[in-house]
Amino acid sequence: MDADKFRDLIREGETVEVEFKQSLQSSHEIARILCAFANTQGGLLFLGIGNGGEVKGLEGNLDMLQQKISQSNTMVHPSPLINIEILTLEGKKIIVVTAHKAGASVFHTVEGVIFVRIGSTIQKLEGQSIVEFLRHRQILQFDESIEPTAQLADLDVKKIEAYLEKRGQAEHLKTHALKDFLLSKNIATLQPDFTLKSTALLFFAKEPQQFYPHTKIKLVRFDGTTPVKTIAYEDAKGAPPELIDHSANFVMRFVPKEFIIDGLKRTEIPVLPGEVVRESVINAVAHRDYFNKNEIQVSVFDDRVEITNPGGLPEGMTKELLGALSIQRNPRIYQFLSDYGYMEGIGSGISKIYELMDLSHLGPPEFLLSKEFFRITLRMEKKKGRKTAQGMDARHENALGYLKEHSKLKSSEYATMNKISLPTALKELHTLEKKGAIKKVGKTRGSYYTLKDA
Repeated sequence: MDADKFRDLIREGETVEVEFKQSLQSSHEIARILCAFANTQGGLLFLGIGNGGEVKGLEGNLDMLQQKISQSNTMVHPSPLINIEILTLEGKKIIVVTAHKAGASVFHTVEGVIFVRIGSTIQKLEGQSIVEFLRHRQILQFDESIEPTAQLADLDVKKIEAYLEKRGQAEHLKTHALKDFLLSKNIATLQPDFTLKSTALLFFAKEPQQFYPHTKIKLVRFDGTTPVKTIAYEDAKGAPPELIDHSANFVMRFVPKEFIIDGLKRTEIPVLPGEVVRESVINAVAHRDYFNKNEIQVSVFDDRVEITNPGGLPEGMTKELLGALSIQRNPRIYQFLSDYGYMEGIGSGISKIYELMDLSHLGPPEFLLSKEFFRITLRMEKKKGRKTAQGMDARHENALGYLKEHSKLKSSEYATMNKISLPTALKELHTLEKKGAIKKVGKTRGSYYTLKDA
């Protein structure tokens, strides 16, 4: 960075990334500043600059000052990466120390204390703020936490056997102890005594919600397009695979169907692909914030499906990177879902949803996110101008849907339901008849149409 850029930064004053010190008075103070910068966004420490941004300059042996700065940095554990430069501004010597931001899974301390930058100030983290900091940096992970109250008797051996069979190891427990299996999968620990980790209970407990009630999923079908009147409500409970299957099946019960003609065969398919719903639920279960005590909620409306899960995006992920980058908030949970066959590829879930929505002539998924929650919305309205398979348009689908519920359809009824002229109705019904989807009964004015296989 050239001198002009440094002058611009000095004129802007102290910020979360800039600190001024007129002189090096305390090694401990410099260590806290470097620690705070590294734990936040990285930053620049200017020595020889007054609090108001005036250039004061430094006196004495600058080589000795640089050595003291390096010594101060060794007081930070682990020591962050820094660069030290000597500049001349307004004919006076100053020192600029650049402290680089810590890696995603690293944090720095001075004498065991975590310091961060909040605005232009240095703050010591205490109590719950330490937990939040470590969670945000993905250093403290739910799936690695232990549950001291849990016992081996709380596990369902049949669930473990089903998992092992899925992995092609159906005979494993006949030759290995249950504790050895749990330790080998790193879902139990011997420190200080044998203790189960949360992942073991999520996947293999007889009743996972006994330990983690917030892991159930709320399933709601609302009447219309607003969350006012509830038509159906269920709680999905159990291990993650059970949560995923129950939730996906609930949604698909309420997704409307459309009728497609392929030669002489009439096929009923959901407007919203089941695989889209399934992928969306899998993502919610895999990536939710399990420290957050709220539940995932799946809401089905007449025109859309909303899946809301607790916790914003993990550190390093942005809305623009969804589908292009995978950051695992819960790597152990992610691995077990992969073992069960739910995670086909790293970071492929969102991309698959985009692709399947487009192939189904639906709009792209919509994302709403905040610090506390993440929501995906899947709209079920077909793109305008869409033609169905074999050249049939939406009016043909209306006819097939009507005939499925009623035994007869007259040409006048077809014209009325689709708001078209009678000649157009006769022409379109004749086209549908030629495709083998329907048949005409009678030749007089009282003639009507039925399904071909009725």
